[in-house]
Amino acid sequence: MEQEVILAKTRGTGTGASKACRREGLVPAIVYGKGMDSVPIALGPGEIRKIMGRSLGHIHRIKIDDVGLDDNVMVQAIDRNPVTGDVIHMDLHKISLTEKVKVEIPLVFVGEEELTKQGLILQRQLRDVSVECLPGDIPGEYTINVANMNHGDTVLAGDLETGEEVRLITPPEEVVAVIVAPRAATEEEEAEEEAEGDQEAADEDKPEF
Repeated sequence: MEQEVILAKTRGTGTGASKACRREGLVPAIVYGKGMDSVPIALGPGEIRKIMGRSLGHIHRIKIDDVGLDDNVMVQAIDRNPVTGDVIHMDLHKISLTEKVKVEIPLVFVGEEELTKQGLILQRQLRDVSVECLPGDIPGEYTINVANMNHGDTVLAGDLETGEEVRLITPPEEVVAVIVAPRAATEEEEAEEEAEGDQEAADEDKPEF
């Protein structure tokens, strides 16, 4: 299993320490997990790029020389600046490779261009699903091919092929996506049908000579 080694250093706690950290171009973060005290850390731009270049379910190895920590972690949460979108804080969860974890797996849809050719739209209901498995079995993503679907077709969470090693936590009956017609086209068709109905009614009311 490929791992990125993340190098970090400890930092102070509190709002002031976090602000000072950001002024130095670093991102404040925290490492926590079973059997350990939480460790506030600072991550450099290069380490953030390593982390953000992977899916949330990816396992990284983190080294914090200050406290002698060298262990496996996963990203648990990411806070961003609402204006710039920059990462301003990160939670890293220390994990055991032999204990199951719950993670969110992103959904990737392919074949949408085929729907467009038919004048159809892919209406996404979920962006990811929750699963439970061993860290080494975490899938990077689930790919859903919608190319051969038709208007009204629905994809449910239970339709995903997760494999025996992965347990789906998202309710299997939850809707992942629906294939629909464009609203404008639907409204136009309804208007045409209504106009045709009015015309037929008017024709029926015309006096016969």
